[in-house]
Amino acid sequence: MAEQAHVSRTAVQNLELGRSNLPLSIVDNLARALGVKTGSLFGKRPIARDETDGLIEVVLAQNLIAARKRAMLTQENLSQQSGVSRFVIAHVERQARNPKLLTVAKLAAALDLSLEALLTAPHSETGP
Repeated sequence: MAEQAHVSRTAVQNLELGRSNLPLSIVDNLARALGVKTGSLFGKRPIARDETDGLIEVVLAQNLIAARKRAMLTQENLSQQSGVSRFVIAHVERQARNPKLLTVAKLAAALDLSLEALLTAPHSETGP
């Protein structure tokens, strides 16, 4: 698994034991190695990845912007609610930063979303 995902065995072991705060790109590599959508790793069941799946950075940025606007929050407001720096939020929205999973989780919680929802393209099936 580690070899297929191009990550260290230690990273995989720590993630399995809940001791790791991996960058989103590594979580995406693991999902790709498993052949599933990244967001579905955090749902009830994994969903097979297909060729139309976009880059996780793009999916996250689009979902973050849309959710923030639906909640009528500025980047500053979201920063205050999530505890994530406004500059980090701006970089994530511009796809200029590879956030850690904990950062994404803080943003999801502040927006009252699941990690699965924040990391799944809107057109993607999430199952029943």
